[in-house]
Amino acid sequence: MKKTAVLFLTIMAVLTFLSRALDSVTVTRVETGYGKQGIVSYEIEGTGEFAAGRFVYITLPEDMQIGEILKRPGQKVQAGDTILLLQMERLVEERENLSLELEKARLLLEQEKLSGIPVPRVTEETLAMQQLAAARRALEAGQEDLAEAEEDYLVSTADLEHDYVQKKNRTREEVKEDNRRAMKSARRAYEAARLARDAAVKKAEREVEDRQKKLDKLEAREDAPEEDLERAQLELERAEEDLEDIRDGQDLEVEEKRAAMYAAEETYEDIDYGEETAREELRKAYEDAVKAEEDKLKNARDTVKGLEESLYRSMENLENAKVSDAGVMAEEAARKEISRLRQESMELDIRQLEKKLEKTDALIAGEGRVEAAVDGIVADSGLEAGDRTQAGSQGRLAVRNLNLIAQMDKDKSELLKQGTKMKVKITGQPGEVEAEVESVDQTAGTDKAQVTAAMPDGEGSLGGSASFSVYMESDIYPLVIPIEALREDNIGFYCLAAEPAKTILGEELTAVRINLEVLEKSSTGAAVSGPVARDARLITTSDKAVSEGERVRVVGK
Repeated sequence: MKKTAVLFLTIMAVLTFLSRALDSVTVTRVETGYGKQGIVSYEIEGTGEFAAGRFVYITLPEDMQIGEILKRPGQKVQAGDTILLLQMERLVEERENLSLELEKARLLLEQEKLSGIPVPRVTEETLAMQQLAAARRALEAGQEDLAEAEEDYLVSTADLEHDYVQKKNRTREEVKEDNRRAMKSARRAYEAARLARDAAVKKAEREVEDRQKKLDKLEAREDAPEEDLERAQLELERAEEDLEDIRDGQDLEVEEKRAAMYAAEETYEDIDYGEETAREELRKAYEDAVKAEEDKLKNARDTVKGLEESLYRSMENLENAKVSDAGVMAEEAARKEISRLRQESMELDIRQLEKKLEKTDALIAGEGRVEAAVDGIVADSGLEAGDRTQAGSQGRLAVRNLNLIAQMDKDKSELLKQGTKMKVKITGQPGEVEAEVESVDQTAGTDKAQVTAAMPDGEGSLGGSASFSVYMESDIYPLVIPIEALREDNIGFYCLAAEPAKTILGEELTAVRINLEVLEKSSTGAAVSGPVARDARLITTSDKAVSEGERVRVVGK
């Protein structure tokens, strides 16, 4: 029994040794770090170009031709130095144009002064009174015309009725004789239409034959011009089209006359129908004539009514004219004031032209020299010898310390503010100089920002480049952990600590999750808030992926 127990214990010891040996090979190996009180440090690097801090602009006269560029961009100049020369020919031409324009402006001013002189006028009240008198005369004449129209209406309607009664009482033989004459007239019209058709068709056929003969003769000629052949062919086609049109039109006319002839024959043969038709036509003619007389009388009455309304409107217009005249007087006063203001504007334009003329005279006297107004550095104007200046063309002088302009990521730029110091290494120069951030401007719609830093006096060259670096530190935080220890998932920020835990094999290290709130972070460290002990070993790196609850083995630190 004693031997058995010893054997068992020996086997267990061997198995334990083998298990720990195997575990040392398979368990995740990690390196750790510690949280501590400290700061979060930043180092920002980048490149930029030098630009002028402020420009002084030299306005160039419009539509002038550059003769010669004497000072190139980047060159230093002193006040009074000649930057460029303008061509004298164009300056002289401009002076002549300005002189003419000035004279024209002075003439327009005189014209405006004359136009402001008040002109005698007839008042609206006077005109309205004249219109009222005319409306009264027109109404009187219209009333006279109405009385005459009413008398004419009585006479005309009586005559129409008498004539209608006489015609309605004609004998049957009279009606038949009328129908016979109508039938003979319809037959003559039909024969005339048929003969006219035959004549027109024959004439058109002869025209087609003539055009065909002309074309045949041309085609028979070997030297006939192509244009003549085409013209002859076109004339033939037009003659054929005319023939068809004449046939169609004349045939339609003949058919209409034939139908009228047949209708007249039927009316003659059917005396009863003809008599009834004649009576109906006579009645309708009588009613139409009476209606026409009634319309004449109505028109006369409507005319008088319109004249009465016109008289009433003339009376209203007279009252309105009295009010309007008062408004006109106010408008005239306003126009007078507007004319005065317009004259003042013209006088200002004249003074502007006089100043332009003076400047042009000065340029001519100075032989076209454009000079620097202050000390500075010439900036690019975009002009070369031979170019013509446009409206708003300007020369530029950089007159302040240069600025370093840099583009950087938005998240980095948010760390910078006005007054932040940066170390600047100018391209092609030894050593470093210190610049100061003036502004940080976010570029709309992008994740970039533009940083502007003021350079020390005399440092840098316009259009040159440089690299820069900025070192910044945060305030002191109670807990700063290595940035490698900071992790993030869909829940939030956290870290993993290697903490001991008891197992059947003894005490072992396990990855324990600690949730964190990030206060500030950089590329090296993160200031956090959370239940992190001072001696907690925070996992920074591992030989493979590690997650909460896994056994780990600390190596290195």
